[in-house]
Amino acid sequence: MLHVGRLGGQEFTREDAEVLEIVADRVAGAVQSRQAEVERTAADVLQRSLLPSALPAVDGVELAARYVPAERLGVGGDWYDVFTVPSGQLWVVTGDVAGHGLAAAAVMGRIRTTIRSYALAGAEPEEVLALTDHNLEHFDPDKMATVVCAASKPPFDEVRISTAGHLPPVLAGPGGPANLVELEAALPLGVQPGISRQSTTVRLPPSTMLFFYTDGLVERRDDSLDVRLKQLCAAVTADEPLAVCHRVMGLLVGADDADDDIAVLALRRSTEQEDDGWARTKQYQADYRQAAVWHNSSGPTEQNSQSLAMPMPRNPSDRSDPVVRR
Repeated sequence: MLHVGRLGGQEFTREDAEVLEIVADRVAGAVQSRQAEVERTAADVLQRSLLPSALPAVDGVELAARYVPAERLGVGGDWYDVFTVPSGQLWVVTGDVAGHGLAAAAVMGRIRTTIRSYALAGAEPEEVLALTDHNLEHFDPDKMATVVCAASKPPFDEVRISTAGHLPPVLAGPGGPANLVELEAALPLGVQPGISRQSTTVRLPPSTMLFFYTDGLVERRDDSLDVRLKQLCAAVTADEPLAVCHRVMGLLVGADDADDDIAVLALRRSTEQEDDGWARTKQYQADYRQAAVWHNSSGPTEQNSQSLAMPMPRNPSDRSDPVVRR
């Protein structure tokens, strides 16, 4: 509400009222625009703080990730997470909270923390999702989210995967075609708490790639989901994880602005030869981190990059990808 007064007893004329109505409209528009900008900034800061600043260095596994915020709708609830628990088990999580803005980012943060807590307590992926569903029902009963959780124990030759309405990851072996992992269909979190959730165990031979993503990568209004998923499978190979992330983003997003948040994460099990030489690459990991570039139409810039950890080659000067010294 805009209140305007005048000293003295002079009344406002009709012309004065018309001018003040125009002023009030413009003030209201400016205030709303400022409030939306503040919310977008807060959501962006919150979401960036919840995404991993660096991926863990795990013997026998190579990792890379990229995150792209929506250009038009603002920051949403997409996220990825990678962490290990004291037993050595590696966890990979991708998810998407319905909606955009600060509220979605806040719910995303709570779900992320809940999943980490149950994983740390020793629960398996399907148990983690069931417990997180119960938690969401109690604390955020009007929210919904899709999540896929994957857990693998050393030597990482198998991975246990459970989904809550999330699109399945892509599995690609060396020299072979990539395919969507066949998972038990399940409802998203927040839809029907208390339902039984299942998991699927997938073999992960050396040099095999497991590629995770959120729906912003493949869902388009002018194209079918089946077609986009086939394009994704054609783009995923068992190559170096960061190169696969770049290829997928280039082929499925290109220079277009993202209509929705996009999070992608590539996990490749190292070959036996790479496992034997892993100790020689450890010295580089303290000083180097691969750049996971925030995608935009003008290409990668230093200002919009987010660092991530991944195993470096034996001679890091031979790598053509950007490297950030920390």
